[in-house]
Amino acid sequence: MAITLLDMLLNAGRINRDQFEEALRNRVLYGGKIGTSLIELGYISEEDLARFLSWKLEVPYVPPDQLLNIPAEIIGLIPRELALKYGAIPLSLDKKRLSLVMADPADLKDIDEISFITGYSIRPLIAPEVRLVQALGIYYQTTVDFRYQKIIDRIEAEKPKIIEPFEEVFELPIPDEELLEEAEIIEGGGWTERISQFAPSEISRALARAETREEIADLVINNLAGSFVRSAIFLIRDNLATGWKGVFLQEPLPEIAGIRIPLSEPSVLKTVADGAGLYLGPLADTPMNRKLLDGLGGGRPKAVLLAPLLISGRIVTIVYADGVDLLDERVPEVQKLLAKAALAFEALICREKILML
Repeated sequence: MAITLLDMLLNAGRINRDQFEEALRNRVLYGGKIGTSLIELGYISEEDLARFLSWKLEVPYVPPDQLLNIPAEIIGLIPRELALKYGAIPLSLDKKRLSLVMADPADLKDIDEISFITGYSIRPLIAPEVRLVQALGIYYQTTVDFRYQKIIDRIEAEKPKIIEPFEEVFELPIPDEELLEEAEIIEGGGWTERISQFAPSEISRALARAETREEIADLVINNLAGSFVRSAIFLIRDNLATGWKGVFLQEPLPEIAGIRIPLSEPSVLKTVADGAGLYLGPLADTPMNRKLLDGLGGGRPKAVLLAPLLISGRIVTIVYADGVDLLDERVPEVQKLLAKAALAFEALICREKILML
């Protein structure tokens, strides 16, 4: 699954969980890229943001002094309406290869469209959104929104008085030396493979659009079916685990709805429900575990993975999966999927509240 810029900053210790949540709220309320919200709130500097963006996508970063001093003949390489539509600014042209500064080089669709319209092969470069807005205002005589101008003014006021000259586009080092050793800058067209890892996944987009609980459950089980031989979702309510969705060898398990596992008796479902945590390992030979496996098509897997989905601290469902080697390596993938599903359920609840007011 894709890792977001916020995840990367959180994992690197550059922001904390409260700042993570506040940046998301700020973006939802006021718009723009998440990086703009991080700078606006003072959680990260423009330079640090550029480092992470450049490392994240392995796309070179264009510093402000270069972005704001592009020759007119280069700016004229793409029409004004195209630049404003895609938020993209040409930096240089090498034969038929156009270097284009963008706030979101992960949007491969936009890059393909620009390439088709202009006839150029596109080499994407990156700059924070706030600087691109400033540059678009300079080159295409657009009004810079007060919010962005305020951020720009603050950045300029905080800049050192003496700035060393530079000659070409460069990539800023990332803060963590270990990450730097792992990073491999991709030249030519190879960046598309790297970028695709960080573009919002289809499952993320689908969960964000989901309008019913059934739709959310179907998205989760279908995603699990692509990674595991057997997977299932159990509803947890009134001290009972009830089968909801199931897939075995890419085929639906119609018998899943008939599974009823009381959480008053020993079972792996009870273990997860009692601890509200993840279970990874072999199944104990108990009557309820045998009943569980029988309902899921039989067999005796070497290991199983179960994880709860919590909303407001309460377990709503438990996900079951088995049938692959190195099951432990799939844990982060499942946890992230369930975190997204929980948010999708919470969004449904919020929509219902709005309709009830």
